[in-house]
Amino acid sequence: MRPRLVALALLAAAACGKGATTAGPPAGRDAASGPANDASASVMDAAPEDPRAVELWARASEGDDDDLARLAGYVGSDGLIEGSVVPLRRLVALRALAFSEDFTPLPFLARAASSGSDDEALAALDAAARLAAEPRRAVDPEDAPEIREGTVALVVLTRDVTKPAVRRARAVSVLRMLASRGWAPASEVPTDLDAR
Repeated sequence: MRPRLVALALLAAAACGKGATTAGPPAGRDAASGPANDASASVMDAAPEDPRAVELWARASEGDDDDLARLAGYVGSDGLIEGSVVPLRRLVALRALAFSEDFTPLPFLARAASSGSDDEALAALDAAARLAAEPRRAVDPEDAPEIREGTVALVVLTRDVTKPAVRRARAVSVLRMLASRGWAPASEVPTDLDAR
């Protein structure tokens, strides 16, 4: 229980009077490319955050799937992506995106897998794999562009020999899951790099 209180206190202190960011990344900057040097400025300019959201972020920081799912359900995938610009929330946001109801976050996850730290990349790829593994309902007819954009970013990652092999192999696994459901062309899945 004590770690929850500490996490809640840290998040509340970060949000106190300043508000945690509810806006997107700073102008001209993609949230997937990591925290910005000027992220604190956008945090300070944002409106105070919903106390329920602050509590859910704190609980989800412990990594429990139920808490991550509650956070995802409450703030939505856009709110998670927006919250990822706050360094203390980045990994939580990436993990919680696994519980999104559509493929909106797939391009963001693919970019985070390519450009983030190793922990961020693996969390993003795990979330993308979970999205690809879940049966989807035709909820949002606009999923197709996100799936395509995410697929292209994952293919680029698999072919980038400067990236760690574990990232590239996990990206191949996600592409295979997408292809098995008909969401990505099987011809785009590299065959020269398999998860070990």
